[in-house]
Amino acid sequence: MITKSGVEMARKWVQTRTSVETLNASGESVVLEVNALMDEKTGKLRIRPYELAQAEIKHIAEQYDLEPRDVMTLMVIFAKPGHYKEGEVFFKYHLQKMLFYLWKELGNNGYYEAMPRDEFIAADNGPKPQHINEDLTRLVEKNLIEMQEEYWNSEAERPSKRILLTDEGLQLSKALWFDIPEPYRVIAIKVKERIHPMDPTKVRRIVHREYPEYEDTYVENDIE
Repeated sequence: MITKSGVEMARKWVQTRTSVETLNASGESVVLEVNALMDEKTGKLRIRPYELAQAEIKHIAEQYDLEPRDVMTLMVIFAKPGHYKEGEVFFKYHLQKMLFYLWKELGNNGYYEAMPRDEFIAADNGPKPQHINEDLTRLVEKNLIEMQEEYWNSEAERPSKRILLTDEGLQLSKALWFDIPEPYRVIAIKVKERIHPMDPTKVRRIVHREYPEYEDTYVENDIE
């Protein structure tokens, strides 16, 4: 049932686009194009905070000729927690699950809609970005990453895909990293520090424990 006030709100506010001058993570002035709601009678604008945050990431992505969701991917590959080497992910399954946990941790810290991201699908080998394969292919074609087939251990039935930044990708990602607001960087390091050392069985167990809605669909270890 729609209340009278609800009808008035629907009629009063309309979707529009506007320009906002703000400061980026480096303190420099930038102009962002954002979605907004406009009062038809007064012309007053209302901008949701997450729209501004998404516009900032999209603006950063454009500066590096990237798709907006590439920012999350390159953040995780570049991140250096503890003694780990920056610019690499042991295997593709780590990346898939780190992107899943990055999305969840962003939400837990109040940034759920702030970072442009892919949709996650409930596959047999667990939640993973819907377009991860084409995204990685695009990054390979842009000479930003390379993928190498390696065996996780001597008992592995088939190789997994190791992901590394190229020299060009490392240079770009390092510059990109310091353009991204610090809270996102902190969360990316936290997620990588936790997930990166885990084998496929342990990853599946913690996803089942922490997100039981995936128990029925996540029935195979992710060994990509």
